[in-house]
Amino acid sequence: MRKEYSKAEESYIQSRDLYSRIGNQLGLAQSVKALGDVYRTRREYSKAEESYIQSHDLYSKIGNRLGLAQSVKALGDVYWMRNEYSKAEESYIQSHDLFSRIGDQLGFAHSLEGLGRVHSSRQEYAKAGESYLDARRIYHRIGDRYSFADISWQLGLLHGDQAQYEEAERLVREASTIYGELGLKKRVADCDTFIAEIRPLIERGQHRGWKYFSPFLRQAHIVILVPVIAVVLHRILAHTIFR
Repeated sequence: MRKEYSKAEESYIQSRDLYSRIGNQLGLAQSVKALGDVYRTRREYSKAEESYIQSHDLYSKIGNRLGLAQSVKALGDVYWMRNEYSKAEESYIQSHDLFSRIGDQLGFAHSLEGLGRVHSSRQEYAKAGESYLDARRIYHRIGDRYSFADISWQLGLLHGDQAQYEEAERLVREASTIYGELGLKKRVADCDTFIAEIRPLIERGQHRGWKYFSPFLRQAHIVILVPVIAVVLHRILAHTIFR
C-alpha cells in the first residue's frame, strides 16, 4: 500500500503541474486536494494542511462551493488528528454550514460526525451523542450503510467511555453486522475485539470509567477511505492523462 501512495502522490503532482500550465483551475484544485488526502493517510499532517488550504483557496476563487466545503471538512479532520480541537471544531462548523447551503446531506452528516468526535475527545459526551445521533439519522435516511455502521461504531465507543457497556455492545454488534454484510472483515474483527473486552465488564456489573481503543485505532475508522480513494484516483489518472 505504501508503494501505491507513492504512485498516487506522483500522479497527483504531475496532474497538478499540468493543470497549472494549461490554466485549468478546477483540475488544479482537485489535484491539490487529492495530494492532501495522500499526505493525511501517511500522517504527514503539515503537508496535508498546506494542501487543503491551497485547495480551499482555489475552490473559493473559482466559486466551487462543494470543493470548498470538502477542503474545510478535510482541514477539520487534520486538526482533530493533531488534537487541535478548537480549530477542528471551527472547521467542522464551517463545513457543516457550507454543506447545508448546497444541500449535500452526506457532507452535512460527515461534518456532524466530525463535531461529535471533537466533543467526545473533550469528554463532552452529551454533545457528542447529539451530533452522532443527528448524523446517524441522515445516514439512515439517505441509505449510506457504510457510514451508518461507522457512526454506530462511534456511538458504541462513546457509550463504552461512559461505562454504559450494554448499550455499547448493542451498537457495536449492529455495526459489526453491517460491516460483515459489506465484506469488511477487518472492521468485523475490531468489533469482535471490542465486544470481547467489554463482555467481562457487563457480566461483573462493572460500571467504572474505561477506555478501549488507542487514539490511533479510533482514528483508523476515520481515514480508512483515504487510501482507497487515492489508489482509485491514481489508476484513473494513469489511464487518462499519463498513458
